[in-house]
Amino acid sequence: MSEIDNLRKKRDGYTVFDAGLPRFPRNFTRDGILAALLFEDAVMMRDQVRFCALHQGQKPNPISGEEIGKIFHEFPGFPLRARNTQFNGCDTTGLWLYGLAKYVEWSGDKSILDELKTAVSQAITYTQTHLREDYLFEESPSYCGADRFALKVTYWKDSVLYGRPNGETAWPAVFTLAHVQTLAGVRAIGQVLNSTVILELASKMHQALDSLWDDSLGCYISAMDRLGRMPILTSDTLHMLAYLQPGDISSNQLAKIAETVTNLESELGYLVMSGHDAASLQYDYHAKTVWPFEQGLIHLGAVKFGLPHIAKICERVVPHIQTSASETLAVSNDLNSPSCDPQLWTLAARSYFSKNLS
Repeated sequence: MSEIDNLRKKRDGYTVFDAGLPRFPRNFTRDGILAALLFEDAVMMRDQVRFCALHQGQKPNPISGEEIGKIFHEFPGFPLRARNTQFNGCDTTGLWLYGLAKYVEWSGDKSILDELKTAVSQAITYTQTHLREDYLFEESPSYCGADRFALKVTYWKDSVLYGRPNGETAWPAVFTLAHVQTLAGVRAIGQVLNSTVILELASKMHQALDSLWDDSLGCYISAMDRLGRMPILTSDTLHMLAYLQPGDISSNQLAKIAETVTNLESELGYLVMSGHDAASLQYDYHAKTVWPFEQGLIHLGAVKFGLPHIAKICERVVPHIQTSASETLAVSNDLNSPSCDPQLWTLAARSYFSKNLS
C-alpha cells in the first residue's frame, strides 16, 4: 500500500483523505483543499468540496465553533480544553470557495455550482458577517456565542500566537494570511459565477489589505488582535502570494518582501518565523521549523510573481521529501517537533515539485 493509500478514506460516499498519521487520522478542510491544489487533482478537489458542503455549519455552537455557512476545520472534531475543534478554522470557508472555483476552472464542470448553490450562498453570507467596517476579515468566538475556541489560534499556525500571554489570541483578530485566502476565495467564486456583487466585495477586501502592510518591517504583519498589531516577520507574507494575482501587490512592496524574507532562509527552505522572533517561543512547531507543503505554495506564488530567488530557496526542500513525507522538517537537532509521516500535504508538495522542476 502506498503512502497516499494509507490516508485515503471513504466518508459519506466521498473519497477524501486524512491529514496525516499517526496524529491526524481525520479529514481537514485546509489540508484537503491545499493538497488538491498542489496535486492539481480535480477529482480530489471535487470530493473534498462536496464533503465539506455536506458538513457545513448550520447553527451557532459555542462548543465546536460552528456557525451558519462556516466550513469545518476537521472532521470529526477533536475534544480539547473543554471544547471541540470541529469548526476552529477561520480560513476554511475562504479556502473552500477557492477550491470549488479551482475545480470548475480545471474541469469545466459548472453543474457543481448548481449542486452547491445553497452552500456557496451560506459561505458568502458567513464571510460578509465576519467583515469589519474596513472590510478586513476577522475571527472571534463571539460569532458562535463563545468566549474562546478549543484552539488558541484559528488559521493554519494554530498552536500559539506570538507575543500573547500563554499564546492565546486576544479576540477579535485579523490574521493576514486568512484574510488573503478569504479574499481569494470570494474573488475566485465571483469570477466563475460572473457575479458583479461578489466581485465588488472581493475588490473591497483587496483594498483593505494595504492596511496590513508595515513599511518599516518590509512586509505584511502576521496578525492583529484586541491587544494590537503583530509586526513580526513570518512565512505568511510569502505564503499569501499563492492566492493573490500579479497587480495585487505593488512592485515596490514585492521588492521589499524579497529583501526582508532573506531572514527566513534556511538550508531546507523558508522557516515559518525568523530566528530572532522564534527564539522567544518555547513551542517549536509553528516557529522553528520548515513545512514542506508551504515550500510548494511559496514556490507557486514566487513563480507567479516572477521571484526566481525565492523559488530557488523553496527548492531546497526537494531532496528531503523524496524519501520522507514528514509533516515538518527541523533545522537543528535540538528541536522537538511532533510529526506525522505520511502527511497528506507533504505528499502533495512532493508531487508539485516533481511536476514543476522536471
